[in-house]
Formats: sequence, C-alpha cells, structure tokens
Amino acid sequence: MVLNSLLMLVYVALVLYGAWTDMRELRISNRVSLALLVAFLGMAVSVAMPMETIAWHLGAGVLTLVAGFTLFALGYFGGGDAKLMAACALWVGWDQLYVFVLAVLIVGGVLSVLVVLLRQGLGLWPDWLVRNAEGLFTPNKAVPYGIAIAIGAMIVLPRMDVFPQGWHTLFNLIVG
Repeated sequence: MVLNSLLMLVYVALVLYGAWTDMRELRISNRVSLALLVAFLGMAVSVAMPMETIAWHLGAGVLTLVAGFTLFALGYFGGGDAKLMAACALWVGWDQLYVFVLAVLIVGGVLSVLVVLLRQGLGLWPDWLVRNAEGLFTPNKAVPYGIAIAIGAMIVLPRMDVFPQGWHTLFNLIVG
C-alpha cells in the first residue's frame, strides 16, 4: 500500500512536471516519459498486477503512442506530447483509455482557444509571466498540449485500476 501510494505520487508529480515544462518552454523531456514507464513497471509489481492486465495497459500505451506519432507526422501534435500521452495511457489502462482521450481532447480544445486569446492580449500581461510561461504566450508557436494531457490524466486518476484504495476518501475530500 505504501509503495503503491508513493508510486502514484511519482506518477502525478511527473505528469504535472511534464505539463509545467511544456507551458514554460514548449518541451517535454524524454526523461519524464521514461520515468513514467519505469514507475508503471514498479507499480505493476507492487500491486501484483496480473500479466494479462499488464498486457492491456501496455496495449493502451502502444496504441496511444502510434496515434500520437501519426498526429506528430501530420504536424498536429508534438513529439513530447505524443510520448507523455502514451506514458499516461500506460498508467490509465485500456478500460479508461476512452475517458482519458476524450478528456484530453475537450481540455485541449478549450486550452487552444484560451492560448489564442492570451496571445492576442500580449502587452497586457506582466513581463515576468510572459517570460515564465513562454509556451502560452509565444506567438505562432504550438499550443502546450502537455497541459491538456495532465488535466486529462488527473480527471481519470480516481478511475484507474492502480489508484490506491485509501486515496478515494482523500480524493473525495479534495474534489468535494
């Protein structure tokens, strides 16, 4: 239970860090996605996940990676975004993959509109904010989709089969 909770905290921290770096510099390090993969393997061992379930989780990750790289090749998605989304899908698993993808798409659409509006208001924002969130404010650059991926991952978090049992009460207190 303790290792499960610790690894879930690692998952949340890495996903949020990926979103943070994407917002700051429109870049998500490969280390984030690789660390998520390693942490998932630790999680699978810590909860004695059956091999069949691990295979379904891997399938969700691989399918998402292939879709992400297809979108990357077409110029609709960043490479770091594709890897982060696939690493999150690995944790989310097959059963909740559709919820995760739908959440990312909806949040990504709203985020895209907000980024366009933020960029139109350049000159209104304090310099320190623009410097520290270049991914949000740099004109003619991609939208930092890592933010949408992280929000989608947090939305589906309590539905994941690797979500620690004791966390449901805590999550309900936080969310309301």
